[in-house]
Amino acid sequence: MALFQNENAAAAGVNYKNMGKDQLIMLLQSQKSDIDTLTRKLSEAAAAVEEKNRLTQLTASLSAENEALKAKAADMEKQLAARDADITEVGSIAEMAVRVNGVMESAQKAADDYLAKIKEMYDAMSREHTEYELAAKQKADAMLKSAKEEADSITQKARNEANGIWSALQKRLDGFIADQKQ
Repeated sequence: MALFQNENAAAAGVNYKNMGKDQLIMLLQSQKSDIDTLTRKLSEAAAAVEEKNRLTQLTASLSAENEALKAKAADMEKQLAARDADITEVGSIAEMAVRVNGVMESAQKAADDYLAKIKEMYDAMSREHTEYELAAKQKADAMLKSAKEEADSITQKARNEANGIWSALQKRLDGFIADQKQ
């Protein structure tokens, strides 16, 4: 990155005061390139956060669907119970009890199997979502921290360089004014 080139130039004793306008412009352009890179990294971090939000919404949607299916299964059980209660006589009471019991057991087993499968799928997706969310958060946090540190460093260096240039310009102007007065 140009930032490191600028540091190397400063370490090598480059005097920014003696740099020409074109050289200073090139230096500022390279710093702009650094800022553009940091901006791109921040955009990537924002995209990771958006993906995390999408997965959270998907999990919430699956939870709502699971609750709706549980409610539907309970409603079907109530309907079946109401239907069986309406039967006045279907042979002997013992025969009816055996039939109702068998139907209820089959319905309960089917409902239990279905709910177990839904729970298994939900748990697997939840684990995957949690792992992905954690990894995305860690990556986003690291990228944001790195980008902030780099942006702070670039900003501070730019301020320092601008102050140095300003001081040099002020000295030259003061010298020029002093020369003009003589």
